[in-house]
Amino acid sequence: MRILSLLFLACISSTVLGQINDTTRQIVQEALFEALNSVDSAFSSEPSVADGEIVSSQIANEESKKLQFTGDVLEVATQLLVQKYGVGILPAANQVLEELNAGETASRKKRSVDSNSDEDSEDDSTAENFVAGLRQKRQSRGKRQGGGGGGRGGGGRGGDRDQDGRKKRNSGEITPGGPGSTEYSNPTSNQTCQGPPKSCSDPVHDRIRSITGYCNNRGKPTQANSVTSIRRLLGTTSYTDGLGAIRSKSVTGAALPSTRLISNKLHDEGSTPNFSPSVNHLHMQIGQFIAHDIIFMPSSTAKDGSSLNCTSCSSPTTVSTNCAPIPAPADDKYFKPVSSSEARCIRLTRALNGQSGFGVRTQIDQNSHYLDMSAVYGSSDCEARTVRSFSNGLLKTNTASGYVLPPQAPNDTNCQSKNPYYCFTAGDFRNCLHPGLLPLHVIFIKEHNRIAAKVKTAQPSWNDEQIYQFVRKIMIGQWQHIVYNEYLPKLLTDKYLTDFNLKTMKPGSGAFRGYDAGMDAALSGEFAAAAFRFGHSQSRQDFARQDAANKTIGAYDLGYNIFYSDQVYQKSLGGWETMLMGLIKTAAMTVDRYFSFPIRNQLFEIRGKNASGVDLIAVNIMRGRDVGLMPYVKYRSLVGLPAVNTWNDMSSTFSAANLAALKTVYADPADVDLYSGLVMETPLAGGQLGPTASWIIAEQFRALKTGDRFYYENQVTNTAAFTPDQIDAIRRVKLAKIFCENTDIITTINTDMFDLNSSQVACSSIPDIDLRLFF
Repeated sequence: MRILSLLFLACISSTVLGQINDTTRQIVQEALFEALNSVDSAFSSEPSVADGEIVSSQIANEESKKLQFTGDVLEVATQLLVQKYGVGILPAANQVLEELNAGETASRKKRSVDSNSDEDSEDDSTAENFVAGLRQKRQSRGKRQGGGGGGRGGGGRGGDRDQDGRKKRNSGEITPGGPGSTEYSNPTSNQTCQGPPKSCSDPVHDRIRSITGYCNNRGKPTQANSVTSIRRLLGTTSYTDGLGAIRSKSVTGAALPSTRLISNKLHDEGSTPNFSPSVNHLHMQIGQFIAHDIIFMPSSTAKDGSSLNCTSCSSPTTVSTNCAPIPAPADDKYFKPVSSSEARCIRLTRALNGQSGFGVRTQIDQNSHYLDMSAVYGSSDCEARTVRSFSNGLLKTNTASGYVLPPQAPNDTNCQSKNPYYCFTAGDFRNCLHPGLLPLHVIFIKEHNRIAAKVKTAQPSWNDEQIYQFVRKIMIGQWQHIVYNEYLPKLLTDKYLTDFNLKTMKPGSGAFRGYDAGMDAALSGEFAAAAFRFGHSQSRQDFARQDAANKTIGAYDLGYNIFYSDQVYQKSLGGWETMLMGLIKTAAMTVDRYFSFPIRNQLFEIRGKNASGVDLIAVNIMRGRDVGLMPYVKYRSLVGLPAVNTWNDMSSTFSAANLAALKTVYADPADVDLYSGLVMETPLAGGQLGPTASWIIAEQFRALKTGDRFYYENQVTNTAAFTPDQIDAIRRVKLAKIFCENTDIITTINTDMFDLNSSQVACSSIPDIDLRLFF
């Protein structure tokens, strides 16, 4: 113990001096070796999961999977160091990690030069470098020269790095494009997934928003990119050990209630659904499309990259420490005990560990964090290729059903529908999560192709890449305008829209001058894992279809159609267009603490297998604990609400009935989970949400607006912004017109697309975007 104490003092001393010594290096490397052995050997016989056996919407892509092993090793190494030496060693440990990574980078570059190979390529991932470096060191323990590796934050993703310490993208050739633009060299479907140039000073980054978000912020090129970390509003977490252990104890010392128990007692709508008197179901659906644009928090995977089977209550000890199953009460009416001797748990896999150095467990967003239509265009360069036709700037479609749909995806193992009702390929693989989502994918694919056809006619000499980038820029501009001008005003009060600068400017008022390179546009965990999940309360059990005469012609049940696409193929019922009409013409559920039966019981359920799915609300609450969100009361200070010491301190923002309900579940107000607290606040007059949820959402959309160099209203130096006339053309765009232009059955439409009681107007009376202003 005396030796360990001396080593600890040595580490602290070197940290204070801003230097590290050989003792520190040895301590850190020993911890890394031990962690590597631990992660390598843990759960060597993980239960395999057959394709389709477990349905999930948060499947990690290859880049995310490569990060996980590194994150898991760093998590275990952090625990080892803290147990032996305390948290004071962590700054020095991260210095060692950076040093090791610098040595490995130099070694890799030398090997590349010696072998005349391109070892420093984008495909040579950080996680592989990190593990390879550690394993090489493990084989030659006596060597201390640099050659280890690092996680994303502890030196980046391997190879050439930007000032954030993260890997830069591969360079791509450029060629002159259309007026006012510069494109990548014209790609073909046979080319590799080549990204934009590495240097943010390259003129390509003046003109084109990258698919991943790279170089949007020139000073911090990887900020808010796909596969990068979320941020935390309070700068801290609720982890029991301060590192990654899920909060499980009340402030009283008793166990926190199971999140399924919370769901049963607080969030069951019962037999009397509450429908909104003024907001239609389309508002919910557009909200989900926004979420799929900017939020994708992938789940942890097994060592072979497959889904973890976290169904068993014992899975954290028998399958993976990344399992966090939710116990169902013994008297649960839907998730009944497996047997008289075996309790039932609702499966939950922890969000993938994107830990970037020694310290706290961190989650990532697999999508680009920006509002950039990732659901249409993808969030990786490979995803972007899969949706393009590489002809005349068009996106791929399939018309075998007699109307336009995205291309089929027969190899989608998550899809429960089989031949001939395959699911589809789109920018976001969740496009078939439920049938009501697919119409929006089709609408925006068709809108892209509609504009592309007009551009080809107007500019016949332009090649595919020029047309694609030109149309994509306009499409993203239209989308951002719809979100800020139509969607958010139906959600937030005018005060929040004003205070957070979320209002769009009127035509003729010039450009927006509020771009702030110091604004971090990355998603907050509070937004992604709690506040923006309010829309689950809006979702109905029944999704109606309506025909051109506004006559209801049937409905489908949400719980019976999660990752089933056969409803979309029902040509006799009007295909996806009557589903879209149903969204416009039927009421959403009121945003409150109550959720429909499918949302609480049947998400991802396989037809004919009751209780094979999950309770989304129990998952939402548990996800908050998983990612370390602080309890609800900690966030009230952000809004200026009074501190909470007793239940009565919450009376100004909760109804008496909701407070009474909370007391039946939680032992102390300091225990209340953020998600339940947010949906149980009394909504503000003129909005759908309470003050804390409104603040978290408004803060995020402010970051997405002012922190986005390519935001459509911007005029930023060295960025090919829209001209004032072009900005005004986009400001006149209405979602209604996009629906009119891309459907056959809509001839009259709402003047307010999200108002259930909206007056109607002829489609022909709504002006189309004037593309002449863009040439």
